[in-house]
Amino acid sequence: MSYRRSNPVPGGRRERRTQRGVRTRVLTQVGLGVAVASFAVGSIAAAAVPALTDDREVTAQADLAALPEIETQKSDAAVVKTETKEVAIKPGSVKQDDPELEKGTTEVVTEGEPGSQVVTYDVTYVDGVEVSRVETLKLTVEQPTDEVIAVGTMEEEEAAASTSVPATSSVSPGTARALGQQMAADMYGWTGSEWSCLDALWARESGWNPNAHNPYSGAHGIPQALPGSKMASAGSDWATNPATQIAWGLGYISGRYGTPCGAWGHSESVGWY
Repeated sequence: MSYRRSNPVPGGRRERRTQRGVRTRVLTQVGLGVAVASFAVGSIAAAAVPALTDDREVTAQADLAALPEIETQKSDAAVVKTETKEVAIKPGSVKQDDPELEKGTTEVVTEGEPGSQVVTYDVTYVDGVEVSRVETLKLTVEQPTDEVIAVGTMEEEEAAASTSVPATSSVSPGTARALGQQMAADMYGWTGSEWSCLDALWARESGWNPNAHNPYSGAHGIPQALPGSKMASAGSDWATNPATQIAWGLGYISGRYGTPCGAWGHSESVGWY
């Protein structure tokens, strides 16, 4: 009588076959799991590698948009600096009537001199470029000196006025008068009637005295220059040297009236020349 046992004998062949089948199924399931996992990891790695090795992808994903904003904020920042400068002050101009000058002519009596002042500014710069300048302080260091201009008011008929040539006497040698007669002839060719006009003119003004001085007007010397320091243009010894005074006086008459008789006629008309 044959029969099959329902339970395998421990350690028997049936139990060993059963255990091998179980191990085979376990190994198969494990292998399948490992293969699936490997495939998944491989797929992920395959997908990630181009993203890591492709320069274009890296560049596209980099957040560079903020960089221009940071740079713009830095360059747009306003910087305020305090600056101080010395500025020249232009002199003014003052005109004065001068009856000694022919009408329509002018002469600078005093040269103008500029002054100076210190000015402080608050200067705003953006990106190194000045965009505004506000004056905050102004201090005058030196006042300017105005230019003084003499304006002629003498009418033409007054300048042309003349009288008869005055008589003259003989001249004593070695005197300032004799020196004047010689210099007038040598420098300008003024002899005869021109010498007579010059002689009468300076005899009236100073008596041919090189030390003659008018305490009221300040006129000085043989030609009565006003002020006397004008004669410094002819020499530093203008205060006492008759030759220096005569040289300046002859030049003044030539430039202003043309001849001694022209100066004499003006003096006869208005009382000065």
